[in-house]
Amino acid sequence: MVISSSHILFFSLLLLSPLMVVSHFWTIFTYRHVYIRNDLGNGTLLTIQCKGQHKDLGVQKLNYKEEFKFQLRPNIWVPTLYFCALTWDHKLHLLIAFDENRDVIFCKDLKWSVTKYDTCLFNCDTQKYVQCNHHNY
Repeated sequence: MVISSSHILFFSLLLLSPLMVVSHFWTIFTYRHVYIRNDLGNGTLLTIQCKGQHKDLGVQKLNYKEEFKFQLRPNIWVPTLYFCALTWDHKLHLLIAFDENRDVIFCKDLKWSVTKYDTCLFNCDTQKYVQCNHHNY
């Protein structure tokens, strides 16, 4: 029996296609890390409370330049969401710290910087803070 080159190509593509899908969506199968850093300025305490669909991460109090880290594993069946309430100077601000639909192809580690004016996400590819959420007063 002779196997043609077109059959070899077809079977090679058939075997490689699952690997390409897995490599594109690697983040679904691994733990993700979220960091939230207090960049509000010296003397300003940042209080954080983050919650996922089924998990409350508790209240965290961060001094200037301290950070809170948590890890999660995205859910294959239901998009994973983590919301955080950020409080300083007696004002409440909301942050969507992780949204699987938004962050599925973003950096494995999501690093947020909280300043008095906005909260920005660090992009590991460009090495710059992007996706800034401006605080309304």
